Amino acid sequence: MLMAMLLLSMAGAAALPALAQDESLGGAGASIKAPANESELESFVQSAADHARDVGKYEAIKDFMDLNSSWVRGDVYIFAHDFNGTCLCLPFMPEEVGTDRSNIQNEKGVYINRDMRAIALNGSGYYEYDWNNPLANQSEPKVSYVMKIDDTWYLGAGIYRSQLGGESENDSGIASSIGSNSTGSMTGGKESNMAYFLLLLQADLQGKLNDLDEAVADSSYQLSAAGIKGEKARDILQNLTDSGSSFLEATTGSIEGKIEIVEPAAYRNYEGADISKSESTIRLMQTKSPDFSEVFRLVEGYNASIISYPVFSASGQLIGAVGAIMEPEEVIGSIAVPLLSGTNYSVTVIQKDGLNLYDTDSSQIGKNLFEDPIYKPYPQLLALGRDVVAERSGMGSYVFLNKEHDGNVTKEICWTTVGLRGNEWRLVAIRSY
Repeated sequence: MLMAMLLLSMAGAAALPALAQDESLGGAGASIKAPANESELESFVQSAADHARDVGKYEAIKDFMDLNSSWVRGDVYIFAHDFNGTCLCLPFMPEEVGTDRSNIQNEKGVYINRDMRAIALNGSGYYEYDWNNPLANQSEPKVSYVMKIDDTWYLGAGIYRSQLGGESENDSGIASSIGSNSTGSMTGGKESNMAYFLLLLQADLQGKLNDLDEAVADSSYQLSAAGIKGEKARDILQNLTDSGSSFLEATTGSIEGKIEIVEPAAYRNYEGADISKSESTIRLMQTKSPDFSEVFRLVEGYNASIISYPVFSASGQLIGAVGAIMEPEEVIGSIAVPLLSGTNYSVTVIQKDGLNLYDTDSSQIGKNLFEDPIYKPYPQLLALGRDVVAERSGMGSYVFLNKEHDGNVTKEICWTTVGLRGNEWRLVAIRSY
């Protein structure tokens, strides 16, 4: 917050009215030649990254926020975020510095900052999307280039396609691979690059998990005032599981490990049950910290994962916990199915113990890669599977059954990771050939 106030004080005098979320009209830097193609855009961002490493984070951000600097060239400028979603630099919208902008969407509902974050986490790369152009007062295709500075933040710059000075080397689709220095463009089509597809899946699914985690955190805060019993507490749980929520059940529990309240009503017969021996309950009570459980089989008959938060009284005393139960298959599918539409990819998501949480081939959901007999005849698959659970991202190939299960095909994969509270899921994009 102190840094945000400092940047606001430096840039506030020159600030222009906000015309769009991340975009606005140019300033004094308009007299300096703006990037005219994607190669020049990349060089501009690379120069900004070099400057940040030379002078340090805070001095660089101060320079980037200066509307009279060479880092603002017409309506092309340097923006920056940390990897938690907080805006660090937005020269035409200084009031946004210090705020969480991970939920910013374009008119198509695309979380553009989440996507750019995912690209930056893997190094650097291009990202193409639609955004409102205030000069034309309409949504237009725009390409940005983003670059990771260190493990805490990244920066980038963007330019509208209509302002490019002619066809550039990347207009036909930008090559990409996990961990490389470039990534595919949105308009290049999901078919053009499996790694880019995987980055989109990662960004959207991680964003979904973050939203669910935030919802439980907010319920914990409310329960601190309401207590973990009574009708007010029940109302809070009902809000967690209301229509449209990804949470199937929500509970409050005592410090002794007894369920106090369960919602929705169909599960109230579990009130009073002893859950003190569950791994998630034990971890939460020992650490007094939020927990995201591994997937396990509920007595209700489905595989589930629980996001749990401790509940403290106003005086800071632990009084219990709140937990919300989701079905990973449903949560992952709600993200993966729309992204897979129109592609020839498939997706599998596994826990680090090899349990299949989601698969385009539904017959494999719930199977364990390292234990189920269906996988044992395929040693190449098993060896690659061990790499997948050991490493957070990578690429490889293996032989396995085709989708009809009547023959073998060779498959290539890219994988990456999402997770919460140290519990990681491996996302695997697959293409047969």
